[in-house]
Amino acid sequence: MRAMTPYGRPVATSRYRLPPIGARVLAAARSAFVKRGFQEAHVLAHWQEIVGAQLAEFSAPEKLVFPRGSGDDGGNPQKAARRSGATLTIRVDGPIAVEIRHLEPQIIERINSYYGYGAVARLKLVQGPLPQKPRPRFRRIRALKPEERTLLTQDLEKIEEPALREALERLGERVIGSERRR
Repeated sequence: MRAMTPYGRPVATSRYRLPPIGARVLAAARSAFVKRGFQEAHVLAHWQEIVGAQLAEFSAPEKLVFPRGSGDDGGNPQKAARRSGATLTIRVDGPIAVEIRHLEPQIIERINSYYGYGAVARLKLVQGPLPQKPRPRFRRIRALKPEERTLLTQDLEKIEEPALREALERLGERVIGSERRR
């Protein structure tokens, strides 16, 4: 089976190059998304783009439930992909639920414009803690060797403004200290 991009296009692969991992991950996770009602993972993957960074920080889509009878398509897969009238369940953190309830028509409009048709009819809000997002891991900064420190101070001697020199010295310490040893 050929890997597809999230937009349904085949991934360009050559004989000696690995395909992008994103295409493989979406293909592997598709069954889990379908169990939650997301026939396509686009809403999950692009939630921040759909609702905006401020609302996405305190909310996450959980499942998409279509009403009974909306799957009666007579075996036509294109009609099955365009089922409408769904309820999108969103997990919301704390008092932001009031704001999301107030912005419900705009959010539904954004989601439907993202799908390209009226897939979602209403939102169901569930208040509770959001899943923890992994924190970025920072590389440890090693102490500079004496010769590295003297080289850095010699390079920065020419700068006359003390505040700028100190800021550049701190930056240099971080850059030199975070480099991998070869």
